Amino acid sequence: MNRALVVSPLLPYPPTSGGQKRTLRLLEAMARAELTPQVLTADEPDPAHVAALRARGWEVEVLAFAPGLRDRVAQHVARRPSPYLRPVAELLQRTAAMPAALVQLEHTMSAYYHGLRPGTPTILSLHNLDSELIATGARARRAGSLQWAREHSRALSTAHQERRAFAAADLVLCVSEHDATAVEALGGRALLVPNGVDADFFEIPHGPAPGELATFFGHFGYRPNREGLLRFLRHGWPRVLAARPQARLALAGPGISAPLRAELERSERVDVHGFVDDLPALLAATTAVVVPLWEGGGTRLKVIETMAAATPVVGTPLGVERIGFEAGRHGLEATAPESLADALCTLLADPQRAAALGEAARAHAQRFRWERVTRPLEVRYREYAARA
Repeated sequence: MNRALVVSPLLPYPPTSGGQKRTLRLLEAMARAELTPQVLTADEPDPAHVAALRARGWEVEVLAFAPGLRDRVAQHVARRPSPYLRPVAELLQRTAAMPAALVQLEHTMSAYYHGLRPGTPTILSLHNLDSELIATGARARRAGSLQWAREHSRALSTAHQERRAFAAADLVLCVSEHDATAVEALGGRALLVPNGVDADFFEIPHGPAPGELATFFGHFGYRPNREGLLRFLRHGWPRVLAARPQARLALAGPGISAPLRAELERSERVDVHGFVDDLPALLAATTAVVVPLWEGGGTRLKVIETMAAATPVVGTPLGVERIGFEAGRHGLEATAPESLADALCTLLADPQRAAALGEAARAHAQRFRWERVTRPLEVRYREYAARA
């Protein structure tokens, strides 16, 4: 089998975040196309997780590197939003004479290493339009503040890197039509590979959920998730409890720090689960999933998974955009914490309506099964393998 070099900031296992899951599913498509992934990462993974990927017959290179002052200065001089990882560049250069069907660079930050293997096709795999994502964070800050200035500067430097990276790559993988259009406008060759959903979410029994359980799930290390949830807990959840005193809110996902857990646990009738091994089981008991996001970008894996689970979404417009979500058909949409609370109360009070919305959501989510959304990419991978 031919090798495919994959530069990934995070080891794509276990798939506990949307980014890790997407990368893992793309690598599985590579393997189906008879390419052997060789993952290069400067992450600090658990050795057991590295072993799990190697057990698939894949290669994993863990490259230790802690950026120093010189690296940080060089980063800002070059207008890079993140440090240049010299061990990654050096390994790609050392292996330039070794055959590889392609190099795949996960996330815009990995585009720094384009061109280190001349003659090898390069795929840039986007998880978001990072400049847009960062810009939403800047808009959420007070204009002129230090935080605003930092976010604004990062958005500009990321846009600068994107302009260079899109035109240079042989192919750019995009999660939405919006992103693909933006890539092509900057001279890139885009291939739409939407975020997908695993088959086990479709196997959750459909019907009204018992009780009045709402759920939020996602990686709490991702700031838009964390800050959006806290905003909802402060300004929306008390309104839910005033109208539906038997309601409960389950919080699931990795990355909950001790201070954050303490703050979350102070909220009334909130159950802080952290990482859950069986998310489908939790969704089976859930009346509605709340998606309170006011910053971020791309498409939300958790929204597609919720829809596949035949569970309605109650989310902000930003949270449910770019996946064909229709408010009133697949769930409910609201712009402020208070109106999200009112929408959630509507479904908690009417489990039959919630179940009907969930059924329509599941039908829509069928188009996002991973094996379906990665099929065009698998064809491309086979073409690269045949040329190697």
